[in-house]
Amino acid sequence: MATGISVFCRFADGGYGYLQNADVTTGFTGEEILTSNAGNALNQTADVSVGSAFQGRVVTHASMKVVTQNADSATYLWCYFKGADGKIICPIPGGSGTMGQLPPLYKPVRLSTGIQCWGAWQAAGDSATLVASLTVCASDGTCDVFGSTQVDATSTELVNKDSASIGAAMANKTAVQYWGVYPSTLGINNQLGGVSALWVESAAGQITALIPPGDGGYRQQDSVVPAISIPFRINQNDKAYGNTDT
Repeated sequence: MATGISVFCRFADGGYGYLQNADVTTGFTGEEILTSNAGNALNQTADVSVGSAFQGRVVTHASMKVVTQNADSATYLWCYFKGADGKIICPIPGGSGTMGQLPPLYKPVRLSTGIQCWGAWQAAGDSATLVASLTVCASDGTCDVFGSTQVDATSTELVNKDSASIGAAMANKTAVQYWGVYPSTLGINNQLGGVSALWVESAAGQITALIPPGDGGYRQQDSVVPAISIPFRINQNDKAYGNTDT
C-alpha cells in the first residue's frame, strides 16, 4: 500500500497551489513533494518543484496531509520549505488523512527557483522505538527540525538532518514556536517508565523546555499538530531528548 503526502498552499494574492507525492518512503529523511494534477482536475502543471511552479508568489498559509491507501495509520512527522542552499526556510504544520485545517505559516515564504517542499511520515504503532521529531522556529526567523529513532527507556538525542544538536544548530537563539511528534497509539510513555514529553536541557542538565508531543494525527485526526509558543533560550551545548516507554 502506497502512502502519499499532500500539501496545500495559499498565496498572498488569494491563489492556491496543490502539491502531492503519491508514494513517499517512511522515515525521518523525507522526500520532495511536487506539484500535482492527479485526474487532470486542477489547472496547474504537474511534477514541478514548488519554487519553480509558483515563482514570485508568497505563501501565507499551508498544511500537510498524509494518508496510506486503505489504512488510517499514517502520521505526520515534519514538513517544510527549504532553499536552494538546503537550509529550512519555514516549517509546514500537518496531520493525518482527515486533517481539515489551513493555518498561517510561522512566516510568509516568497517562492523562487530552487525552493522545494519536503515532507516525512511514519506509521503509528504501540512501540517505544518509533521516530520522534521536534520542529523549532526562532525569533530571528531561523527554523529547524530535529529527530531520531527512540530507544526504549533510554534518553535518546534528537538531531537535525545534518546530525547537529539543537544547541549547535540554533545557538544563542530564542525558540518562540515549536511542536513535537511521537506517533505511538498509546502515547510516548504509556508504561510510565520514561518521560511523557520531549525536552531540551543545558550542558549542566537543567531542563530549559518541556514539549509534550502530539501523535502526528493518529488520534488528533481533524487538526494539525498543535504548536507551543512559550519562548526559551537555546545555548551552544543544549540538547533535545526523548525517553519513551510504551
